[in-house]
Amino acid sequence: MIKFNEVYFKYKNGPAVMESFSVDFPPGIITILGPNGSGKTTLLKLAAGMLTPQRGSVEIMGKPPAHLRGKVAYIPQSGGLYPWMKIQDNIALPLRIRGLPPEEIDRVVKKVAESLGISHLLKRYPKEISGGEQQKALVARALASGAEIWLLDEPLSMIDIDYRREIIDILKKIGKTTLVITHNVQDAIDLEGYIYIVRGPPLKIIDVYPPGRYKDADELIQKVREYFK
Repeated sequence: MIKFNEVYFKYKNGPAVMESFSVDFPPGIITILGPNGSGKTTLLKLAAGMLTPQRGSVEIMGKPPAHLRGKVAYIPQSGGLYPWMKIQDNIALPLRIRGLPPEEIDRVVKKVAESLGISHLLKRYPKEISGGEQQKALVARALASGAEIWLLDEPLSMIDIDYRREIIDILKKIGKTTLVITHNVQDAIDLEGYIYIVRGPPLKIIDVYPPGRYKDADELIQKVREYFK
């Protein structure tokens, strides 16, 4: 579904983030769990087509990310909403890019906003709502876009516990292939998907757990600590 084949990537300064990195992520929810600075965000940006490997290839559903415009939704850790646009316009953006008629855009925006409980926020600007509400608005935009692949960079790191639980439940219900970057063990367990343990640089996968393998955060924390001694 999301495939990296012998990928090499290096920023201008610093060590190689990836060296001959290969993985074929399955459909469903996939959580990438590892320390800060290991290359997780770079992996996500390569999958989104925001970065290009210097060697090797990245494919999503058998195609390069650049060929899948509108099929892949990228949700950053912060700053994903345009501050000069109201929430309704942020959500509507991918629909306007596709050239849908205004009445269809309005219908879709209202529908996704209602499904996420943010109808009352549509007329507000990003600075006027909380971090958790901003994350829900980003999820609403991804839903409105109809994207088949979702890429999320630390989506739960800046929000309180109530919104965290709500957004996890939303991600589990949407039924999309979703790649989630985190360093929070409890989030990885609560998402109930595949868990990939990584370290780096260069980025390496050191273990993979199938859905349901761990249900207790303390047990998984102990296992992860063994890898990073």
